[in-house]
Amino acid sequence: MTTTPTPHDAFFRENFARPAIARDFLRHVLPRALCEAIDLERLTISTETFVTEALRKVYSDLIYRVPYRDTHLSVYLLFEHKSQPEHWVLLQLLRYIVASGELYRDQNPKAKTLSPIYPLVLYHGQAHWRAPARFHDLIDPLPEALEPFVPQFGYALHDISARSSTEIKGEVLSRLVQLALRHIYSDQPAERFLELLELIAKVSRDPTALDILESLLRYYVQGTGRLNEQQARTLLEQIFSGEPLMETFIDKYIAQGKQLGEQLGEAKILLRLIERKFGPPSETVRHRITEADSETLLEWSDRILEARSLDEVLH
Repeated sequence: MTTTPTPHDAFFRENFARPAIARDFLRHVLPRALCEAIDLERLTISTETFVTEALRKVYSDLIYRVPYRDTHLSVYLLFEHKSQPEHWVLLQLLRYIVASGELYRDQNPKAKTLSPIYPLVLYHGQAHWRAPARFHDLIDPLPEALEPFVPQFGYALHDISARSSTEIKGEVLSRLVQLALRHIYSDQPAERFLELLELIAKVSRDPTALDILESLLRYYVQGTGRLNEQQARTLLEQIFSGEPLMETFIDKYIAQGKQLGEQLGEAKILLRLIERKFGPPSETVRHRITEADSETLLEWSDRILEARSLDEVLH
């Protein structure tokens, strides 16, 4: 099964895959000349990914396709997210570009040219971004006579880390998503989270706001542990007290939190039983068990009593 391994990647993909968020974000970060030449209203999000299963623990990608002027040409916006500096990001992007070209050839067997690709890297980590900016910077030594034979390209970096001075622009929800990424490493997570809730309160009648709020809670509470459940509930009630729709959401969130806690407890017990009977489980097994629902966990727990191997438990 294809999964996104880190809470940062999960939050990034879940929210920048929303067309309204993507369009608003791109309007403010793309070069003006490019933005004027493409039709962001007809933006589509590609279902393909060029991250192999083996690399999914490290890399993630998101690809937008936008029409260019009044022609049949499309520009592909390759969007890569980083929560820590990546020295080899250019090699990674080159792999994506080549994979994209191969896929385009397969889908358009009569084509003799490829569509252009704009590589964009979004960074929000704690350290300064010092990765090479041009592919030639990775080659050392590079004799002048060989320069024409070595790929040469760069990428656009959008650094929204707390260290940067980048201004977060856009409509409320697209700014909120970026600010959530910027503040995730703050040493005052409750204060920063309260600021994000105040932004959501401005657009609480927008149906997307509830979806983003749910995503934000998963990111800050369940994903990164920057807040505990009680802190989150207190802040939610502080901001949204008296709003029927939000109070219904809070009740639902609390119920989901209790259910999740019960499932995690069940998973912890099963993992302990597996370790005692079959030895320490692999990371793959641990992930599978912690992601399972209560009914599946109960079934596996019943099987472990008579199972002679781990495969008999989880089959």
